[in-house]
Amino acid sequence: MSSESLAAESLAAAPAPVEVVHVSQEPPGSWDAAVYLCGPTPTDPEEPSWRSSAVAALRAAWAGPGRLAVFLPEPEGSGSYPPYAEQIAWEETAMRRCDVVLFWIPRSMDRLPGLVSNIKWGAWHDSGRAVLGAPPEAERMAYLLHFAETFAVPVARTLPEAVGAALRAVGGGARRTGGERAVPLVVWRSESFQSWYAPRRAAGCRLLDTRVEWYERAASPDADPAWLLTVTVAPGDGAAPSVCRLLSAQGQGMLM
Repeated sequence: MSSESLAAESLAAAPAPVEVVHVSQEPPGSWDAAVYLCGPTPTDPEEPSWRSSAVAALRAAWAGPGRLAVFLPEPEGSGSYPPYAEQIAWEETAMRRCDVVLFWIPRSMDRLPGLVSNIKWGAWHDSGRAVLGAPPEAERMAYLLHFAETFAVPVARTLPEAVGAALRAVGGGARRTGGERAVPLVVWRSESFQSWYAPRRAAGCRLLDTRVEWYERAASPDADPAWLLTVTVAPGDGAAPSVCRLLSAQGQGMLM
């Protein structure tokens, strides 16, 4: 076999890249899918964080073909946490950019209560991006599980199953760069968003930022979800960026 064939075979066999982004770190400039690992962090230094196992499972299961970014609200290695306000700001930005917010809540009221996780679940359970994982013995989960069922959120009882649900949600992903990273796959894949964005991108416009203000899942598998976005766009002619709102309802997008 030629060296070129060997190189091609090695490249084809190489695992797709998974890039872990710890708190305070800058994310990669582009990715095909992004997952945020949300849930309680052990306060006992002798108890390992569940996130290391989640990252290992994501690395083993991610099939690509592109980059998967994984956001962890924990410092790398023996690093320290940033000031509290900076920690919160980083977490909120990271979750806003992610395609899936993977909740793993092994709640034990005397050891790992996860009270902040309840607040984050309340903010993201109806986003179309949540996955809820909790072992059967997790305490006081009935309320969260009720709303998971109400909003058709995937539920898993083991961490590997939760990781699998997250990766099924993103599928093969879709390459997004710069401000496009703030458009989650549930919106990016919709026909109404692409109908709005494709001609603008072809004209040289750049999407600088996006915020999902409202989201409602599709009524059927072959229908588009409904959503409201605030988008910041830089025109292709070099003019100043503009901010506008984009609404999609009943499969049609319109500027507001």
